[in-house]
Amino acid sequence: MNLDTDDPVGARNRAILFGLVTMVVIGVVLGLTVGILSTRAVDSTGIDDVKAPKNLPGSSPSPYDDFTAGPTATPTEDTFEPTEPTESSEPTPTEPTKTRDRNEPTLNASPETANGSEQVTLSGRFPGLGAGVTVAVERKEGGSWAGFGVPAVTTTTDHGGTFTTWIWTGQSGRNLFRVTTENGESTPAVTVHIT
Repeated sequence: MNLDTDDPVGARNRAILFGLVTMVVIGVVLGLTVGILSTRAVDSTGIDDVKAPKNLPGSSPSPYDDFTAGPTATPTEDTFEPTEPTESSEPTPTEPTKTRDRNEPTLNASPETANGSEQVTLSGRFPGLGAGVTVAVERKEGGSWAGFGVPAVTTTTDHGGTFTTWIWTGQSGRNLFRVTTENGESTPAVTVHIT
């Protein structure tokens, strides 16, 4: 390419090259500006916080096809939260009094009542287990426990045996969940009501 300053063809080529470089620079600057402004506009509207509606067209009634799940950050301490009794605070003679042993596995669900498009966080602890042990979520179906989700919802324990994961389910009504280790040890069940 002739870019000689004394040649008319070179002067024309330099002008064309300068014009092309200028257009590329302007395009990059405009693209970045529009991208940044668009991102800020979407963030300010809260669009990323919108929950998906339940009963989407084409959704399956199968309990295995109605979820989304994934691991989240693991808590650093035991998250057991005792619940208040709803009836008399004194146990009847037929009801055994149970205190939680710090060496027993724990499981908490938050929230305990959710709609079909709301994320439910399951967190707990397997005392004595170290980090990196795979645990799986199970749901009670027809009187027996079955792995929840296709593929199964799993996560790994953190230091001290703590774990956290989350699920979505459209299976309305009362759902019982538990978390089980690879060696078969399970947490107590938690109830999640889906409206």
